Amino acid sequence: MHDRPTPEDQALLSALGDDGRLGYTELAAVTGMSEHTARRRLQRMLREDEITLRCDLARPLAGLPTAMIYGSSVPHSQREAIGNALARMKQVRSCVSVSGPHNLLVIVWLHGLAVDPFEALLADRFPDLEVRDRTAMLHSAKHMDRLLDLQGRATGRVPFALPPS
Repeated sequence: MHDRPTPEDQALLSALGDDGRLGYTELAAVTGMSEHTARRRLQRMLREDEITLRCDLARPLAGLPTAMIYGSSVPHSQREAIGNALARMKQVRSCVSVSGPHNLLVIVWLHGLAVDPFEALLADRFPDLEVRDRTAMLHSAKHMDRLLDLQGRATGRVPFALPPS
């Protein structure tokens, strides 16, 4: 379990949340710490897997207007193998093991409503996977901490904040 980020680390994370492209010089200027300190702290958080960097895209502008959320079930003994195989599929954005009747939650990005071909592929590749629930998400008003327009472009930000300790 990770400790709560220090105020200095929180300042770095907040600055990167505003603009993930900031270099060490800009991070130092925004946070008030030296460039060396900003570099050292950020590299430590990355090395120790306290944070990960990711780049996202505007789903509709990439020709992937539909996100499908699948509540699926697989035999417990096959959950890890099937989950790992699903996670390697190009359409799968996220695959997580959850508790309850649907033990795999799978989020995919599709071209239009190409649901039937994708589900046929699932049935062919994973005969023990049972799709028990599906939800089509045609628009998301927010993704990660970004407010989105109808084309999926960021229009604003709702910054993440840790609850008071």
